[in-house]
Amino acid sequence: MINAKKQESRPRGSVSYPMEYYKIDTSEPDYDLPYHWHIEFEFIHILRGEYTLFAGTREYVLKTGDFFLMSSGILHGDSERFRGKCIYESLVFDPNIMMINNYITGTFLERLIEGENYFSILQNTDDSDFSKTIAELFKVVKTKSEGYAWVTISLLFHLLGTIEHNKQYERNEHYMKEGGKLIWLKCVMNLIKQKYGEPISLAQMADSAGFSPKYFCRVFHEVTHYTPMEYLNQYRIKRAAEMLLSTDEFIEDIAYDCGFNDISYFIKLFKRYKNKTPLKYRTEGQAENVPLQAEAEEA
Repeated sequence: MINAKKQESRPRGSVSYPMEYYKIDTSEPDYDLPYHWHIEFEFIHILRGEYTLFAGTREYVLKTGDFFLMSSGILHGDSERFRGKCIYESLVFDPNIMMINNYITGTFLERLIEGENYFSILQNTDDSDFSKTIAELFKVVKTKSEGYAWVTISLLFHLLGTIEHNKQYERNEHYMKEGGKLIWLKCVMNLIKQKYGEPISLAQMADSAGFSPKYFCRVFHEVTHYTPMEYLNQYRIKRAAEMLLSTDEFIEDIAYDCGFNDISYFIKLFKRYKNKTPLKYRTEGQAENVPLQAEAEEA
């Protein structure tokens, strides 16, 4: 069962319509998708290019036209080794939007939510009914024309019915065999998410996983392709970058808030991961937002 305390806590859409659409360009300099998970389902559609996604315990190479569907609790993010450049769209939604008590459709949906079954990659095939349906779903969510909520729900039921009928999902045997790795990895990532602004030692991370530091370093790298400290530093820099663009705090204060006590070391790491200094990152980011703000004021 999924532990909701360790999930990504980002809101999706609204309370009455818990669904959010995203369009992502992996070539953008600020793009970053660290490993994470959430209870929501997610549909990914590759619009252009090629992208390698880490999901569950495997890496999937996605190409133009491909769809990837994930059910609840699947750990996923960028593959560090083969990220690739592409533009893709993503639809993230609360599966409970389809839950109807005491109806037969709830049985399959519950298995997906609880993790007994889970979605896998679905390659796009020319003129397939599935491809047309999911393309229409993305279109409806983006345009939100009159009656879009009804149409959205009907398309989701159609998709899940097709998936169950054609068995376009994976049983959880392999995932459960590797599940121990994912459970402790989620614990470590949860520690980092909650404590990134405080000193976090390798021993603390290993302890949260229940391993010795030496064994922890080895298996962490096997699963993520990062060392534990590399992952921690990248997460801290990501949060620092967000704060640089969303707050007026001094750079020194942001560095401290994100767990760096040495400003020189913070700037060095920031340049390594973002290819520019924190000051330049903030200045360029603010300049890019000026036209958008001006357009909004004119409107």
